[in-house]
Amino acid sequence: MKLTHFALALMTILVGITGYLAWEGQQEAKGQKEMLEYQRKKIEALEASKPVPASFAPINTTPVAPQSAAIPAMAGGTLLPGTPGGSTPAPLTPLQKQVLGMPALAKVTVAEPKLGFVEIDAGRNKNLVKGQKYDVRRGNGLVGRVVISETIEQQAALADIDPGVTIPGVTIEAGDELIVPVSK
Repeated sequence: MKLTHFALALMTILVGITGYLAWEGQQEAKGQKEMLEYQRKKIEALEASKPVPASFAPINTTPVAPQSAAIPAMAGGTLLPGTPGGSTPAPLTPLQKQVLGMPALAKVTVAEPKLGFVEIDAGRNKNLVKGQKYDVRRGNGLVGRVVISETIEQQAALADIDPGVTIPGVTIEAGDELIVPVSK
């Protein structure tokens, strides 16, 4: 009889511990969802606080001559203004061909380069985990790199912009695509 009582008490304790751990996991998931919602609201507030451009302002329609600036090695041809004199575009480099050949894993839905992060349209559905690095593509050029942060939902995630892999004057924008890092 005593052994039965001991087994029953032990089973009750194990069920209690399991229930507590399940509850704790649910609370952590709830906290992560609240954090993502907070980030979304913060982004919306920043967007709403931007000044609205005057719709009656005159638009300058005079053509601007392209400046001769050094092209970063990582930038692609689509980031540059039109080729001067209407000449045909230069053939793609092997790196540009490799960048174009990579399948897009996700798209940037919201970009906040001043705050150092982006929101993407993929999450656990694409097996994204914290710490993964992805190159960001626009056209046939690379515009930066992001690192998945810890807030991941089924079809959305936040990623930090890697400040060590940036191109001066180029920022990640909504619509840019995430690809597996290319080998240079």
